[in-house]
Amino acid sequence: MPFLIEHIYEVVSTIIIIVLLGTGVLIILAIARRQRRERFFRRLDDLRQRYSPVVTALLSQNLEYERGLDVLKGISGVDRDFVLEQLCLEKRPIPRHVPVLRRLCEDLGLVALWQKRLGGQFGIASLRDALGQPEGLIRRVGRLKFLLRAKAADNLGIIQHRGSWPLLVKALEDPHPDVQGVAVRSLAAIQEPDSFRPLVERLHAVVLKPGTRLSLRTIKTALVSFPIKLAPGLIPSLSHSHRRIRFLATDIIREMVERQAAWEEDLALDAKNFAPELADIFVGQLCFDENPDVRARAASVISYLADPRSTPVLLTLLGDSQWFVRLHAVRALGKRKYLSQAPQVGPRLTDPHWMVREAAARTLLVFGRVGSQQLACHFVATEDRYSREQIADEMQRAGLIPNLLAQYASAQDGTETQVIDMLVQMGKTSYIVSVLEGSSDRSLRQKFLEDFGLEPDPNIHGWVMNLALHDSDEDLRARALSTLRAAGAVRER
Repeated sequence: MPFLIEHIYEVVSTIIIIVLLGTGVLIILAIARRQRRERFFRRLDDLRQRYSPVVTALLSQNLEYERGLDVLKGISGVDRDFVLEQLCLEKRPIPRHVPVLRRLCEDLGLVALWQKRLGGQFGIASLRDALGQPEGLIRRVGRLKFLLRAKAADNLGIIQHRGSWPLLVKALEDPHPDVQGVAVRSLAAIQEPDSFRPLVERLHAVVLKPGTRLSLRTIKTALVSFPIKLAPGLIPSLSHSHRRIRFLATDIIREMVERQAAWEEDLALDAKNFAPELADIFVGQLCFDENPDVRARAASVISYLADPRSTPVLLTLLGDSQWFVRLHAVRALGKRKYLSQAPQVGPRLTDPHWMVREAAARTLLVFGRVGSQQLACHFVATEDRYSREQIADEMQRAGLIPNLLAQYASAQDGTETQVIDMLVQMGKTSYIVSVLEGSSDRSLRQKFLEDFGLEPDPNIHGWVMNLALHDSDEDLRARALSTLRAAGAVRER
């Protein structure tokens, strides 16, 4: 202590010098690192500017393949692999470019490199090159190695490299959940039939082991992307003792079928495109499953079956005790081939649940004139205010009002007149008035004026006033003016 007191100046000076030297070293290192990064990105930009047109020309087949490949093989340097990966996968390829891109990545050695990385066979240098980061940072943050495996799995999926599917299946057991998720998505992109079963097994594992970090939605989405011909791989799942597994398997097949239906108009599932064993399970087992979610999801698939058993089964589901099962059954019947079932759908217009009532109205509208007539009759006859409101809204959304008005103009007082009268009494007149204003049918305007011109509804009153002032028909203008006077007299009384 006495020594420090006697030499305090020298001690403080030494500390200051050490601090300044340390700060200077840190500044020099930061500047050197910045310069190194600037050189790296400048080189990358130069290579992109020079070689990107070559890759673009190869993918669009505007350049001879062997010639373009030789040009790209000329790229050298410790960061060669990173540069080639950036050039080839700078943008996600469109489907028609994938075959050429896959061949290019194979010939440049990128596929072998990605496979090696996915298997975990890489060192610090490989990680540095792949991520474009300084080696010191990579050594300090060793956990970043999972990024390399995930990137490799993603790249193999982008180019749809079919031969890599066993490695991607193995990656489903990777210790990091991000790598597992990327592997699942890549398997979905490749769609190798042999990988379907491992994905189903992984689905079971996630359901039965809630602690699994892999997302159930990710696996389900991947399975749905496979073609419907692989659906028999889910037969064991459809009969599984776990109710959630049965539900997921049913829902996956439902989404497969609906996706196929979006591509193929009037899809009919028969022995050619849907395994008979699956059809038997749906109409004989799943429609009676103790899990109502399974029954609900099965309805959509059953509706596409070219099987005489499908209609009775759907009608059974139409009376299910669970409202959402009835909802799915009503929606499933919304196909023209079930036109004869309109009388069975009609009672659902008074279902206790509003969503079922709404679905029933939409399904009847799909049936065309037959369904519209039944809908109109129910609209007039029902005492259920909520059902009536929903039907009125659906008729407007479906564009049924112009047809109703056309039939109303040409018919004597019948159902159409009653429907129009009911809509007016409910105040649903804005759409009616817009149709009248755009109509050139004089008889329609005259009949509506005679029947409803005295109504106090503001929309109708405005239309009558516009008719009296601007209509091209002199007689109709006079009638409208007379109606306005009569309406005023009524209000005065």
